[in-house]
Amino acid sequence: MKKNEEKIGFDLSLLSLEELLDCYTNICDFLQFLEENKLETEEKETSDD
Repeated sequence: MKKNEEKIGFDLSLLSLEELLDCYTNICDFLQFLEENKLETEEKETSDD
C-alpha cells in the first residue's frame, strides 16, 4: 500500500510579530521539554566470537 503523504506548508512572513514571538516561545518550550526528558540509551557491547 502506498502511504498518503500530507505536507503542511506555512509561510512565516504571513505572521504578525506577536504570532512569531508566540511560535518562537512554543518551539523553545518544546525543545526544553525534549532536553529534560531525554531517554538514556545503552550501547550494547558486541562480542567478536
